[in-house]
Amino acid sequence: MFSWSLPLTVPAYYALILRSLTVLEGLALYADPNFKVLAASYPYFAKRLLTDPNPYLRDALIELLFKDAKFRWNRLENLLAQGKKDRDFSAKEALQPVLKVLLSPDGEELRTLVIKEAVRVSEAFTIGTISSTYQALPDFMRNLVFNANANGPLAMSETELQSMIELRDQVIRVWGLLRTSNDFEPTLLLPILQVLQQPEARRLGGRVVGGITQRLAARFLQQVLRVQTSSSSLLWTGNIEVHS
Repeated sequence: MFSWSLPLTVPAYYALILRSLTVLEGLALYADPNFKVLAASYPYFAKRLLTDPNPYLRDALIELLFKDAKFRWNRLENLLAQGKKDRDFSAKEALQPVLKVLLSPDGEELRTLVIKEAVRVSEAFTIGTISSTYQALPDFMRNLVFNANANGPLAMSETELQSMIELRDQVIRVWGLLRTSNDFEPTLLLPILQVLQQPEARRLGGRVVGGITQRLAARFLQQVLRVQTSSSSLLWTGNIEVHS
């Protein structure tokens, strides 16, 4: 009936797999009425999506993790957390295929996205460190040096600052998931360092550093101009009071 209602044919091999899954799910539900096949199989699929070098799965992973030219760290964090539940999960297998795609001749579009995200993450770490240092200063130093600005030398709103800190914390959690995987060891980073020594990787690093410098310089300049404007306003107000 199914084959008559839709203009498609399911190959016998896949039909047998689907039938086997149905039988296995039925046996599992008989033993445990609360069994959920998707919840049980998700760690395996997450591991395959992260580690399988198949080009189709690499493209699917990139499409899953990037949206509107921004990296979705929460999805990577979820995939790593689920993938680690599979006993065969390997951090090495998860990192190397992505690096190969990133530095391949056809990876220019992905490199552009990665550069933007690397700049955003580096800016988040820098701003988070500056904010933490600023919050540790005594009140009189904040008022004296930064003109009582709530965010110190940062020309940004409280909402934007909080977003930066959340991004930094997400990246730290993702690194923690990779670092605590079963086969993680310092030598794991050696192949990555070798890849990063390639000419394309060095050019990629230069573009990231340039982007970070421009972003931070722009923020600092905005803050300087804002402080100067505030000082001029106070001086103008003082002159009016003296003349009156």
